[in-house]
Amino acid sequence: MLQLLLVSLKRIKKRKILEKRSDDNLNTILKRFDTYMETTKPVLNFYSKYPNFYEIDGSQEIDEISSKIEEILTV
Repeated sequence: MLQLLLVSLKRIKKRKILEKRSDDNLNTILKRFDTYMETTKPVLNFYSKYPNFYEIDGSQEIDEISSKIEEILTV
């Protein structure tokens, strides 16, 4: 869980610089993370039990993510 938070912080800090988003502050980031843990994580846990579930690391470059999706879809 800590690793996920650290990756999220790094990504959002970079996005804040690139997109000049004023709402990307520590309080907002922590609130988003709490919301993720409360609402999205349980859904992920439920579906991850199915054999046709694939998890993709969204912190990778877009080309890498796209390649992984194409790889999964051609299975």
